[in-house]
Amino acid sequence: MLGFLNKMRKVGHKGFTLVELMIVVAIIGILAAIAIPQFAKYRSRAQNSAAVSDMRNIRTDLEGYYAEWMHYPY
Repeated sequence: MLGFLNKMRKVGHKGFTLVELMIVVAIIGILAAIAIPQFAKYRSRAQNSAAVSDMRNIRTDLEGYYAEWMHYPY
């Protein structure tokens, strides 16, 4: 098989065959099918963590306000 490919290259054929291109496209499609859901899960977890952190910061601010004014803001 390799001898055939080397012989074709010497004759002057350049570029990729349709089969080679189709295999590359299939591999990219499979990788994308795996990566996209994982990325969506990662974004969801990051957004949830940010929301929890924001709520902790709000609680700290409210407790500081209460300590100074002895009531919570309206």
